[in-house]
Amino acid sequence: MQQVRITISTDTLNWIISQVSQYSISDSTRRSLFAWQTGDKIPTFNQIEAVSKSTGIPLGYFFLQTPPIENIALVNYRTINSELLSNPSRNLIDTIHDMDNVQTWVREYQITNGNMPCEFVGAYKNENNPITLANAIRSLLNLKIDWYNQSKKVEDSFNAIRTAISNMGTIVMMNGVVGNNTHRPLDIEEFRAFAVVDEYAPLIFINANDSINGRLFSLLHEFVHICIGKDSLFNDYVYTTNAIQPIEILCNAVAAEILVPQQSFMSTWNELINDTEPIDIIWQLANKFRCGTIVIARKAYDNRLIDLSVYQQVHRDAIEAYNKYKKKRKENPGGDFYKTIGSRIDRRFLEMVVGSVRTGNTQYTEAFRLTNTSRATFDTLVNNVLGGIV
Repeated sequence: MQQVRITISTDTLNWIISQVSQYSISDSTRRSLFAWQTGDKIPTFNQIEAVSKSTGIPLGYFFLQTPPIENIALVNYRTINSELLSNPSRNLIDTIHDMDNVQTWVREYQITNGNMPCEFVGAYKNENNPITLANAIRSLLNLKIDWYNQSKKVEDSFNAIRTAISNMGTIVMMNGVVGNNTHRPLDIEEFRAFAVVDEYAPLIFINANDSINGRLFSLLHEFVHICIGKDSLFNDYVYTTNAIQPIEILCNAVAAEILVPQQSFMSTWNELINDTEPIDIIWQLANKFRCGTIVIARKAYDNRLIDLSVYQQVHRDAIEAYNKYKKKRKENPGGDFYKTIGSRIDRRFLEMVVGSVRTGNTQYTEAFRLTNTSRATFDTLVNNVLGGIV
């Protein structure tokens, strides 16, 4: 039986191609799209469906006469007015949609189970003093001022802060690709993290392709946004050297103060300055406070201890070091699959999903969709992260 051919609107097809050109797609998908664009071939429904799955473009979009207008409100909250974000990538759009699904589910779960709203969401909207706000957030997260002394490395600090934020009721998700599609990596030049405010289900998403130092800073920066009650799309890759909004300067200052308390920073700097070069001091302090050199350099620059050229050199060195690390990781990918997917998901969120499945309030298919798993991988994920099988 001959399959029916479907003509896709030229404007819509051109829009689809412009969307997928921003990330890697298979050669067969690319050939199909351009064959349709030139008119050499007219696709069947099954072929359109296959390209939809391959590209991440919703199937319904292929049948529109005019390109869809996607109002991604979160893009309006970007840290810097980036040209890149004036036309957000499909990868970013789909990640935002995925997290919206997670947040909607958590909100409904919390309300259905009679849980109260998170009191800290927006509770500090009128606080403009970074030291005062940093102290309040430390208290909120039950952190001592020298909490970083419990960490042996930056990864320990990130995990400690992530756990503390999650325990307060904020869902913290992390991924470096869209879902499980390794052909759709998330670009840190486009965004490093985002936060979406909701009184029942505040959510932070971290781009796992960032350095561990970057992830730690982004996590705290975005939690400050949650406490202030303002959504955020964090894409400031040079850390406040640009002309950005006052709220971003405040969130950066608070994050830096939690990581590197001013009094301890100044006393340590003054102890070392007599016989140590500034860049060497920056490295020593980064090790002491278990954070990135860029945060220390910025702190030093804000305190007029170094000039802009030193700060910029530290930034260049950090970027170069991370690029070398990325190249090495790409050459030797390896890694534990279940450890990777376990790191992507918020533990509390997974506990909610498992509990809802056990009581019959959530179907397995919904659980798989929310966690980007299958029947086999879901059980193993739960066993590895929570120590129990559904």
